[in-house]
Amino acid sequence: MKLLDKHILTELLGPFLFGVAAFTSLMFAGQDLFKITEMLGKFHAPIGDIVKLVLLRMPMFVVYTLPMAMLLATLLGFGRLSGDSEVVALFAGGISLYRIAVPVAIVALSVTGISFVISEIVVPSTSMQFETIRAKLVNEPLKTDKSFAGVVEKDGVTSTVFYVQRGIDAEKGTLKDVVVMQYRENKPAAFIYGSEARWNMEDNTWAFMNGYWKSLNTGHTMTMTFSNSETHIVKLDRTPKEMALLQKGADAQNNLSFAQLRSVLKMLNSSGQDINTYRVQLYQKISIPLATLVFALIGTPLGLRPHRSSSAMGLGLSIVIIFAYWVLMNYMSILGNSGVIHPAAASFIPTVAGIAAGVFLIVRAAK
Repeated sequence: MKLLDKHILTELLGPFLFGVAAFTSLMFAGQDLFKITEMLGKFHAPIGDIVKLVLLRMPMFVVYTLPMAMLLATLLGFGRLSGDSEVVALFAGGISLYRIAVPVAIVALSVTGISFVISEIVVPSTSMQFETIRAKLVNEPLKTDKSFAGVVEKDGVTSTVFYVQRGIDAEKGTLKDVVVMQYRENKPAAFIYGSEARWNMEDNTWAFMNGYWKSLNTGHTMTMTFSNSETHIVKLDRTPKEMALLQKGADAQNNLSFAQLRSVLKMLNSSGQDINTYRVQLYQKISIPLATLVFALIGTPLGLRPHRSSSAMGLGLSIVIIFAYWVLMNYMSILGNSGVIHPAAASFIPTVAGIAAGVFLIVRAAK
């Protein structure tokens, strides 16, 4: 059976690589191409920086295009096998559709793992580098009133989590409505709130004003308030410029890893902030890579139908399925963010529905 697996994987490889390249190019063209072209023409950005921006943006798109490419690969690959009657020969030889689907499922799970790794390790770093270069090229004012969160790590261990609710003015070096959770030995040690925080350039610290500090890891809870001229010094290891770039980089889902998002959620839950958006983003860290398995299960039985052997038909069908899936996911995200349904349900309903549809189609095609 190893020969069968090798043959099926060979049929999938070419369309898969084509799908990654095609869908990534389309997503890049739709979201960033004109913005980067404007930098080249309006701001006279060096070609080297433009190339860096393009390369740094690719990992974020690849996380989304890997599932799409898997769908196209199954539709075209099995469409070719079906069109040349190879599938009929396999069935005549006693090989079931379930056995044919085994290597596809293994590849889909492998691609899911790769997608998760890219999302966790590569994308947070490249997103920050992208925004750093972009802000430098367009000389954009580093001021915003949008909320954002960040995580400070030391030797791979979370030391501080912060959430800025009303934005930053990097030129003045101020943050508005800041919440901080400090950790010691992986446990919350202190909770700090300040209506404003001002940066001290000399030692790269932030002076929190008009707020309070509360201990969390002792037997007796202690609370200390500070107001007017009193301040509480906090070391966040971030300059105002770095804070602004963190906010201006893509959303928290791209800037933070799964573990970091969990830390942010713990802190926001303690501060009473609305956490639905971050919870949806946390669960989507898993559900989006799992879309690869969804599309593989749906594409396999659909690709086996003789009239799917046309490449144009396969590409068109994949676009329709992808569009329907992402519309459902975006709609569920809106419901989850607003609290209409539980964030976990909002994130996984499209995945569960897709897997159920794929299993149904495979069972039906196997009869």
